[in-house]
Amino acid sequence: MFDQLVERSDAVWIYSTGRFAEERRAFLCDLNERGYGFRTLRNINKFLLVIAERVNVRQRMPITERQIVGAARDWAAKTCSPSCTDESRDTVTKRFIFVAKKWFRFLGKWSDPARNPQFKPELDSFLKELREERGYTDHTISTRESELNLFFEWLGHLGISLKEMSPQILAAYFIQNKARGWKKTTVKAYGNSLRAFFRYAARRGWCAPGLAETIQSPRIYSDAGLPEGPSWEQVQRLIANLNTERPSHIRDRAIILLLAVYGLRISEACGLTLDDVDWANEKLRLRRLKNKRIQEFPLTAEVGNAILKYLQNVRPRSSSRFLFLTLRKPHRPMRGRNASSTVSRHVGALGPLPHYGPHSLRHACASHLLDEGFSIKEIGDHLGHRSPRSTQIYAKVDRAKLAQVATAKLSSLTEYLRTQAQPITADWAKERLRSLQEVSHFGLGGLQ
Repeated sequence: MFDQLVERSDAVWIYSTGRFAEERRAFLCDLNERGYGFRTLRNINKFLLVIAERVNVRQRMPITERQIVGAARDWAAKTCSPSCTDESRDTVTKRFIFVAKKWFRFLGKWSDPARNPQFKPELDSFLKELREERGYTDHTISTRESELNLFFEWLGHLGISLKEMSPQILAAYFIQNKARGWKKTTVKAYGNSLRAFFRYAARRGWCAPGLAETIQSPRIYSDAGLPEGPSWEQVQRLIANLNTERPSHIRDRAIILLLAVYGLRISEACGLTLDDVDWANEKLRLRRLKNKRIQEFPLTAEVGNAILKYLQNVRPRSSSRFLFLTLRKPHRPMRGRNASSTVSRHVGALGPLPHYGPHSLRHACASHLLDEGFSIKEIGDHLGHRSPRSTQIYAKVDRAKLAQVATAKLSSLTEYLRTQAQPITADWAKERLRSLQEVSHFGLGGLQ
């Protein structure tokens, strides 16, 4: 294995005869079988040798965090030059620790310590209900877990159990974090997670009943802010900037077009499969995560060409049916968190914006449809909103729409309510095909 990763013959001898060569070779072979790329294996191979020289992987007792961190800092101090910045030294230290733990975990010498072990059974039980009984998305469950773990860490430092919880302790948690700079929206988000958990905990008898009702969230007025996203001109520039032959740009351009044209959530884009693109009928099938409905959209030329280019030139060969895969080995379906970071990086290159996340492109899509003269009902259907209230915020930025609201006759209320109750069916795409095709071209001017 070493002769494949090292070019010089004298270097091959060093790696082959170095400390714990058998353990290093076994780990590299395992990574190779799992599909890791050649460049990644070469970098890991270099780290393994310096790790082996500083940590005894054959010791009887499990390797401790202190051993790993101490070895990493010692190596960084001897390797980095005096002119090396603290940031660079910190980067190589973290890389040493990352590879070391991965290797020790493979050898059975390391296991990640459980976070907040005293509350882990209760938290796991709560997250299981969210996933299996309520059908929450992975992103929502991950957010709930992160917010609750922060609370449990604080609770663990105080040495307080769930049975000892009181409204005063809950209030102290929010007061302390509010003093540290939490905004109203942050307090509300954490309050929602704690309220949901303590309702569940009360049903299971883990805490006193009624605790959830004592968690008061700050009042945030409905639609108090404006939709925050790039303008349509900025979206056009973003798509034009990604019109290159770089593999990552080809894939990311297809994802960004889906977000901008159809207003998808990033998790919905990552959830698309090869079967969801109906090339024969030029349709795109989408599973809405929040209302659990299936919608069909006309597959526009821009989006279809972008997906086809990705499939023909970039997408790795894989048995996975998910449309978008990671480009580095091992190739796996793209997850919402990774895709979100990628899209945010591209949007951030446009310049100063209130928000850079993928949801900002959903806002840009809605605002563009409004400018094109679509009604709030039509925009809500396009975005997959369950209620028209979710879409009404976009009317605030359009004076013409506000004028329509001001002059609306009450006699139309019955008809309005009747249309809101109509379910979205597959025929919806056929009825709106011509209008949606006209809007979805959005004046790219041949940037296909």
